[in-house]
Amino acid sequence: MASNPDAIVGGGLGDRAPWYLHGAALALLGVVLAIAFLPTYQAIVGIWSRSETFAHGFLIVPIVLFLVYRLRHPLADQQPRVQPLALVPVAGLVLLWVLGALVDVDSVRHFAAVLLIPAVVWLSLGNAVAWTLLFPLAYLISAVPFGEFLVPPLMDWTADFTVWAVQQTGVPVYREGLNFELPTGRWSVVEACSGVRYLIATVALGTLYAYLVYRSWMRRLVFVAFSFLVPILANGLRAYAIVMIGHLSGMELAAGVDHLIYGWVFFGAVIALMFWIGTYWREDRPISEGAAPGPGGGGMAERLSDSTGLGSRSVAAVAGVALTGGVLVASGPLYAGWMNQRDLGPVAGLEEAELPLNDWEAIEADPWEPGYRNARAAFHRHYVDGQGVPVGVYVGYYREQFRHGNMITWDNTMAGRDRDAWRQRSAGRAEIDDWTRPARFELTGPNRQILAWRWYWVTDRLTTSPHEVKARESLSRLLGGRDDAALVVLYALYPDDPEEVEPALRRFAEAALPELLGTLEEVRGR
Repeated sequence: MASNPDAIVGGGLGDRAPWYLHGAALALLGVVLAIAFLPTYQAIVGIWSRSETFAHGFLIVPIVLFLVYRLRHPLADQQPRVQPLALVPVAGLVLLWVLGALVDVDSVRHFAAVLLIPAVVWLSLGNAVAWTLLFPLAYLISAVPFGEFLVPPLMDWTADFTVWAVQQTGVPVYREGLNFELPTGRWSVVEACSGVRYLIATVALGTLYAYLVYRSWMRRLVFVAFSFLVPILANGLRAYAIVMIGHLSGMELAAGVDHLIYGWVFFGAVIALMFWIGTYWREDRPISEGAAPGPGGGGMAERLSDSTGLGSRSVAAVAGVALTGGVLVASGPLYAGWMNQRDLGPVAGLEEAELPLNDWEAIEADPWEPGYRNARAAFHRHYVDGQGVPVGVYVGYYREQFRHGNMITWDNTMAGRDRDAWRQRSAGRAEIDDWTRPARFELTGPNRQILAWRWYWVTDRLTTSPHEVKARESLSRLLGGRDDAALVVLYALYPDDPEEVEPALRRFAEAALPELLGTLEEVRGR
């Protein structure tokens, strides 16, 4: 009797053996992944349920399953092979998740946990199957709740465009920050007006539309680019239309619930129009097509089938790779959990510290604090020199941020997101010799105008980059160290022009920063 070359000895599974075997490996890795990263996946779903901006996330997994189902015929023609090279991205993503967990950066954890899904598919099923499933697996990224950092620039753009458009209409308008006033009433651009929810939803839908309707990558990329640009422009037009409806109706319309109704109706019409126009360049293709054909007539998946994957006849090879992947996946949360159980100790010695400064005398003054929360300890003093301009110094010290709260967060800004009476304007970088140039802010509040310089202190150095802060904190904690960091702010009140107090801030910084950094080093060493 002729032997079947695809049969596994003693298995009797015949031609279907590779899929059973590799499916079992994928199922094992999937269970380990789900258990190890369950809190992260639950956090993602929690954001979907709480935020209208990311509510579309509930649709992503069903869409991905549907896309996989469409590819069932080309998948049936593939020969699965475990791919040991995929252990490298698996290990890298686990390490990335650990770094995010140690400094409590949700977006890093979310991206790493979601990207681990296609990584374990590649590990278990090999190059050919992973290439066939390239878009469905990549589309899982749309499930990650990410993009809130776009809110401030989109708010500024919406305010700029709306005021410009109203002025072009011939209606007088007075603007102050994100607030502007017409003869008929006042308007404010708030976070809901940024259009970020329209943008994120449109990009997700536009990417799916481009994949289903077009074949060439150029047309797909162009349509995705339009999916990004169109909602930004449409949101500006929407805001302008709402303001004009309110103005022309004497603020009778577009000022309440109908404000939202007009917004969604306008948004829906614009997106429908964009998709309809896109059909003029559609490229039909068979549903069973899994990859674009390459040279020699075979698809990319077919050409990859003979690459570096291990043959599916070896039960030991499949089991070994699956078990190695499972250990890697489980090790990340275990290590992060162990590290987060460590007590890094209290913060001592900062609040009672003094700065021995020549030519500067400590004084009592009306305090102002930056809108940063969760500091474990704070140093706050005011000083004045012979020139008579008082300068304030505020230092907020952070430790065990995974437990007590982070310094770098969406909520922490100079003005504070929960202080409606305060507004801030980023004004570039300040000039100062021999030191990192600090971020410069102009703040306006109740009867006060403040010029503030801001640094972050982390691992013995000053920086203005929040990304550098998080990178240094995570690397320190990964190697068994602490996540100590500090917010350093110098500020002065000015009556008319911030340039009036800039020399005083510069003089104080040159005199105080060496002493201040020495104090921070002493606090960290205790």
